[in-house]
Amino acid sequence: MRKIIYSLAFLLSISLYSQNSSIAFILNEKDLLPESVAHDPNTGAFYIGSTRKGTITKVDEKGKQSVFVRSGQFGQWMVIGIKVDPQRDELWFCSSGGGNLVGYSLKDDQEGRPAGIFKVDLNTGELIKKYTLEKPGEVHFFNDLVIDENGDVYASHMFSEHTIYKVDRDTDQLEPYAKSDLIRYPNGLDISDDRNSLFVAHSDGIAKISLETGETTSLNIASDIKLTGRESADGLYFYQNSLIAIQPDLSQVARYRLSMPQNAVMEGEVLELKHLAMDHPTTGVIVGDMFYYIANAQFEKVNEDGSLAPEISAPTILKIDLK
Repeated sequence: MRKIIYSLAFLLSISLYSQNSSIAFILNEKDLLPESVAHDPNTGAFYIGSTRKGTITKVDEKGKQSVFVRSGQFGQWMVIGIKVDPQRDELWFCSSGGGNLVGYSLKDDQEGRPAGIFKVDLNTGELIKKYTLEKPGEVHFFNDLVIDENGDVYASHMFSEHTIYKVDRDTDQLEPYAKSDLIRYPNGLDISDDRNSLFVAHSDGIAKISLETGETTSLNIASDIKLTGRESADGLYFYQNSLIAIQPDLSQVARYRLSMPQNAVMEGEVLELKHLAMDHPTTGVIVGDMFYYIANAQFEKVNEDGSLAPEISAPTILKIDLK
């Protein structure tokens, strides 16, 4: 029998990585720099938003890829957070100005930065309505959004103000919903299964907003858990009294179990760490008990002049079983 000897360096290196995820699909366009992915349970299709081209790519249930929203089709900028409302056959997405977008030239300190939330008909691909903030000198950025069972939309907004906005289904208006000193640079957000609470990832941890009263509180986080600063979460998803978080700077997907009542993070479990396909993971979507997520947004491969590094790789969506 051949004897195989592993070096200590090799053993240490493989201990730092996990390969629990598998490839769900790979996109044909290498230069999308995708930030977000959504799923339509009615058709089985996935939708992936591009920060580089401002497009949305559709991958149908058979794996066929097509452009669902073209660059600049609705006056949008980078496509950031994206969600499907299956009850109403609508696709909602956040769009914000930024240097990843080809041809973007506005300067924050001069012209400001525009942002908006866009609602698209899934059946026709036509724009239903857009809600934009485009005031000269103001710097806006919509990060992510979530849709409740009534069709109300909550979106995280940062820079000129760190707050949660809401598009009320009845009034059809975009308005500030919850602003608190407890929330800084809000990012991913999701609603609890009981529909009582909105959880928001931000640079200082995770906040909980009561959907009944609007009161904002900070979750107590166990001392051995890192969820702030560079370890803070981008995508955040509620699953069986826990929060699934993507932490880009750690190249990590983790599950954080909540206390009862849901006012503290009690323990964490790393689901995926430094998968070989990872290069700045960002956001995902839960489909049943499977979690699909963007493995390689590759934001760090945008040069100062806006060009891309030559070693850019094809966008990869990974999946992992949450059971």
